[in-house]
Amino acid sequence: MPRNEYVLLLGADQYLRERALLGAKQATDLPVWAAAKDAVRTSNRMFDYMLSADPMDSDSLLKAIRAHSEQGWHPRMVVPLNDWTVESANAVNRALRLGGLGASVAVNARNKYAMKKALLAAGVSTPRGQLVETEQELLDAVEAVGLPAVIKPYDFGGSGGVVLATTREEAVAGLAEAKGVVAQHGSSYHIRGDKYLVEQFIDSDDEVSVEVLCGAGRSQVLTVTDKYLSPRPWFAEMAHLVPGHRTGDPVLAGLAVRACAALGIDRGLAHVEIKFAADGTAWVIEVAARPGGDGIMDQVERAYSLNPYRLHVGSYLGHDLLDVVAGAVPTKTSAIAFLKASPGRIQDVIDDNPLPPEVRHINISARRGDLSQSAKNWSTREGYVELEWDELFKEKTWLPVIMAKKLADEMFVVGTVAP
Repeated sequence: MPRNEYVLLLGADQYLRERALLGAKQATDLPVWAAAKDAVRTSNRMFDYMLSADPMDSDSLLKAIRAHSEQGWHPRMVVPLNDWTVESANAVNRALRLGGLGASVAVNARNKYAMKKALLAAGVSTPRGQLVETEQELLDAVEAVGLPAVIKPYDFGGSGGVVLATTREEAVAGLAEAKGVVAQHGSSYHIRGDKYLVEQFIDSDDEVSVEVLCGAGRSQVLTVTDKYLSPRPWFAEMAHLVPGHRTGDPVLAGLAVRACAALGIDRGLAHVEIKFAADGTAWVIEVAARPGGDGIMDQVERAYSLNPYRLHVGSYLGHDLLDVVAGAVPTKTSAIAFLKASPGRIQDVIDDNPLPPEVRHINISARRGDLSQSAKNWSTREGYVELEWDELFKEKTWLPVIMAKKLADEMFVVGTVAP
């Protein structure tokens, strides 16, 4: 029986990761497969094949992969594209001896407490924190870490369940809220949700993410993304702009590369979130062993005319693309900003107003009758708008959030909610 190979992408069919397929096609001539629990009923028909398997469950994946191996189809590599598939892809790659990340990397990249220990052991500045399960452990941790403090699930993402507490009472309420978010969404993303992290708060709104292509022995920064967060006490990401005003900063780049090395990430794109304190000190908040989400990669592609998923998939396949990254130069600025209606019941959605010339794409997910809540995490948005400018900003601009707010105010007619 002839041996046929394919590349299996996990998480490529996720919202705002659709262009991963194009990047994979640029990286390889092999067929590109994806996975879905029910491939027969999936609406995604763009991949060469849809494997019927849970992309977040390595046992499910291995069963389906081995069934197709009997028909002559074998994966060359399994490539994770989001947080929820890093562990499953790593387990499958190890089981089939395909390569991939080291055994400890997936743990360090998904368990935020293990991540913090690895960063500190490597001398990378990161906020101190403690792992808790009970309310009493929470209060003890708050005493040790100090207030204000950030409370968050240790293995979730998308700002889900992340809350700022300035008092002990707020800390208790924050833990309850974090547990509520995990109870609501945890099973969908295979989140354990049994522990929570109490973390030192870096009092700053100056936050970036650094997109790094990792290699064995050396890594290369692709770009820096300016991040815009929702009002406290939550940390929902409301906009991302590429290239950020700190792009090209060698100190920032060096810190991001050291953070990736501390976790042992030696292939693929990594997403390093960094905050700057009032005194200018840079703190690594989190490191993800996958491309940035929320449409950041699409903004990179617009700004640099380079599909970053090509880099990610190619790196997993063993291609040395670090020089391609080093030579990438932005020619414009691109941003994605999330639409947020005022809190209340949405009575009408007006989607035929003239749009500013900077708008390249807009998507409205809210409908009449929907309840708009405060911006707590990814689940409380009403859509997004993608924007583009022909200039490169030398200082942080607030245009993405200003323009998104103006559009949202014009689009969404919101009424009060009856008690």
